[in-house]
Amino acid sequence: MDIQMVEEKIKSYKKEVTEFHPFLKNFLPKVPHIKHVEYTHGNSEYGVDFILIEEDDKLKSEKYIGVIVKTGKIRQSSVEGIERQIRESFKMPKIVFNGSKEVNLKTVWLISNDTITSNARRKIFKYFREVNIEVIDSLLLSRLVAFHHPEYINGLVENVFAITNQHVPDSGELPKVDTEGKYKGYYENVYGEQFIFLGDRQTERAVIYGGDFGWETEIVIFAGMDGGDWIFGDAEILWISNCYATMTNSKIEEIYNEFFHKLNPFNALAGRLPY
Repeated sequence: MDIQMVEEKIKSYKKEVTEFHPFLKNFLPKVPHIKHVEYTHGNSEYGVDFILIEEDDKLKSEKYIGVIVKTGKIRQSSVEGIERQIRESFKMPKIVFNGSKEVNLKTVWLISNDTITSNARRKIFKYFREVNIEVIDSLLLSRLVAFHHPEYINGLVENVFAITNQHVPDSGELPKVDTEGKYKGYYENVYGEQFIFLGDRQTERAVIYGGDFGWETEIVIFAGMDGGDWIFGDAEILWISNCYATMTNSKIEEIYNEFFHKLNPFNALAGRLPY
């Protein structure tokens, strides 16, 4: 997955409370060892927008982390307001679990959905040498999201269009395929029979799936292959040839001349020519 795409989406959150906070409320519980996320933003937040309860497996204890959230770039000039929030977060005890427990923070995470300049980082760490501060900018946050929150990644990938299986149940289960980085093609003939082309540019091999053959059947094609027992119609062979030639950057005439006989043995037996 392209980290840049994730970062661009995270940077697009312009409204801190109504856009970025809901995203973090969904993401923070995905972070390993975080067993509870308390949303504390409001008049009585005392510096932090979230409180995370981290489980320490070795000591069988809990650690409490305050999260300060910012949208937009954090520069040296904007550190003053953040400094106040950090001091408040360590100074005042925090109430969690609907007021049933009082805790003191040991760590603060400063999370921004944009960049944090090096001067801003130096200033923050200079002011708070005696406490534990973690600075998380948009790039680091994007990497964490890509690693711990695949559901979010899947939501970023929009389909160009969706296709409904038109074949009867006897055609078998739909193929479960990995399309990442593959050349993809779809064809539907005049009878409504559906075919999928899935090709690998590196190996220059492709797999054809079709409901007419049974969706579970994989028909592997490549230049120089032997003929098989399957029978494709002329229009289907032209489509397959076009997909393969495009995938391999080959001449369509040469591919079609070969596949015309390899993908329908009756063409060769009858002495039919492609054109």
